[in-house]
Amino acid sequence: MNNRKGGAESLKILQIPTGGLFSDGILSCIVEYMTAMDRSGMDIRVLATNNPDESIVQRVENSGCKVVSIPYRKKNIVKYLYVLRRYIAKEKIDIVHVHGSSAIMSVELLAAKLAGCKVRIAHSHNTTCENKKVDQMLRPLFNKLHTERFACGQEAGKWMFGTQSFMVIPNGRSLQKYEYNSEKRVQYRNKLNVPANAFIIGHVGRFNDQKNHEYLIRIFSEFYKKNPNAHLVLIGTGDTVDKTKRQVIEQGLESQVIFTGAINNVSDYLSAFDVMLLPSLYEGLPLVVIEWQISGLPCIISDTITKECAITSLVKYESIKELPAVWVKDIEEFKIENRDINREAILNAMRIAGYDIDEGARKLREIYERLCPNMHSS
Repeated sequence: MNNRKGGAESLKILQIPTGGLFSDGILSCIVEYMTAMDRSGMDIRVLATNNPDESIVQRVENSGCKVVSIPYRKKNIVKYLYVLRRYIAKEKIDIVHVHGSSAIMSVELLAAKLAGCKVRIAHSHNTTCENKKVDQMLRPLFNKLHTERFACGQEAGKWMFGTQSFMVIPNGRSLQKYEYNSEKRVQYRNKLNVPANAFIIGHVGRFNDQKNHEYLIRIFSEFYKKNPNAHLVLIGTGDTVDKTKRQVIEQGLESQVIFTGAINNVSDYLSAFDVMLLPSLYEGLPLVVIEWQISGLPCIISDTITKECAITSLVKYESIKELPAVWVKDIEEFKIENRDINREAILNAMRIAGYDIDEGARKLREIYERLCPNMHSS
């Protein structure tokens, strides 16, 4: 732990991704910001509300944060609330930063308030949620519990906070880490055991109903009929992975579809791909679309997704109500032969739009220090 100048204690911050520690956009946001941030004089912890994979714990720890486990949220919410409140009070946490998609964040915000934590941030990462009844029921309580309002984008903020003011914290990325690399293209195609001339469609995301893998497989099945050199690479884990594997077998696509599971170096694999698909039912401001653009990849995404994530001309929106053949036509028309050509222009567009993580992390640190003026170093 880094102590603050003049013998003062470190500023203690607890990051809480309410859905648990999974390889998803919220975790990526936390890890990227914490890795890039100057954490001197700060003691930053990340709460696991589930029992995460060891690789994910390692990823958080590599970003300079400690993982705290209170894995009762789904099984016993009352016990979770009690243990979390006691932890925040005992550890004298200065800032509780809650990440989620609905007013169910009230559970963590209530624990923080009861524990006497003065700075309680609600951070919206989506434009809708799965359990709308509970969300609506908790809204009045939610609005009394948070002291600060953050959102990944304008639409996610409006969804969560309505007419109240909020601060946009862009889901920034390391531009160097994600930019296209021709050597990595060869290296990671070899790792995937895919021929050099293969056309690779990629998808990165948790396996759940929101991500709409069933429709994605149907699109790929149609594309493969016309393009026998096509492969589909699915990066991620989740509840619907077995269901998706069964669908792949039923369609006779086992030799063409690769399930990588959770991997920590997604940025390296992007250079190996040719086009990315994201036919989600809904999203906030999906980090993956930012990453794919940095890498110079064409992205065809659902028109339910906010237009805010189209920083470059590499993004095309399409309706998930269309037949898969429409998406197939988009893929065929949206191929890019040389990803090196517009690389500098793409990176500049990302910087201008506020997606350079180094600048974003500097600003976030300033916000934390402003929220706890008595704590920050002189």
